Amino acid sequence: MHEIVASPISARAFAPFGDVLIDDTGALAPWNGRPEAHGVLEKLVACQPAHAGGHVMQLLERHRHSTQAFFPLDANAYLVATAPTAPDGKPHLDGLVAFVVPPGSVIQYRPDVWHAPLTTLGADGRFAMHIFKDGSEADCEFFQIPPIAVRLEAAQRAHGPHPTSGPAQTFPINPIKE
Repeated sequence: MHEIVASPISARAFAPFGDVLIDDTGALAPWNGRPEAHGVLEKLVACQPAHAGGHVMQLLERHRHSTQAFFPLDANAYLVATAPTAPDGKPHLDGLVAFVVPPGSVIQYRPDVWHAPLTTLGADGRFAMHIFKDGSEADCEFFQIPPIAVRLEAAQRAHGPHPTSGPAQTFPINPIKE
């Protein structure tokens, strides 16, 4: 099984795929490429990975005509994984990267960016999600991929002890099994 290691997210590293608001302030600019599509704000629950030290992905999705933003409501850290689009329109899996996003941070994918469904680290978490939809199949495209393991060592590094609140939650590193 192919394996990648998740890195702590930064605005610079995530820029090819979208925007991230890590600090307490900032703004995002949603984009809609279809005049008949309407902005939708949904509430969803993202689940934690099946393995304490990693996560296995088998599905990517993209939204060709809309940005997609996630606003954590009560989630701890979470995992996002993205891949560039290959010339044939499919995900370019050799370019797949994964990021650990700190609690309270907002992400927004650019249109036409392949990404895995959200996965929380720790407990399941609730998110508000904004996207533009018109009810057609163009709202969301799914693509099955061979299993790819994402190792989560970065979760511990990204959430080390905070100077005022003490140690962060740890995520034990266990081997990933198929």
